[in-house]
Amino acid sequence: MEQLKQSYLDGAADSLTQGQKMAELVYGRDIKHVMLLHIGGFETVMLPKLLDLLKQKGFQLITLQEAESDLAYATDADLPSNWGGTFLQQMMRVKHLELPPSENRLAKLDSACR
Repeated sequence: MEQLKQSYLDGAADSLTQGQKMAELVYGRDIKHVMLLHIGGFETVMLPKLLDLLKQKGFQLITLQEAESDLAYATDADLPSNWGGTFLQQMMRVKHLELPPSENRLAKLDSACR
């Protein structure tokens, strides 16, 4: 269970770093980020630790309306509706930018859960 908790926090930290790197590549600056959480049993256990991580990384919680006021969100990636990915991943694809390298945490988690 402790390994699962650490994997969650490592993944969250990596996602935060990746988001800032992608924003810098796409916009030349950091943007106001939107965080989407899928709340379930494990997430409710991890939420206090996630909020601590955000604070340690210098993030400040704001409303969705405040985040969407960033001019970055005025741009539509205009990709086919079946293409997934985060907003920044979509903008990277539109601008033909390579995604920053990231650890494959899901493969590690899958092997740990077998």
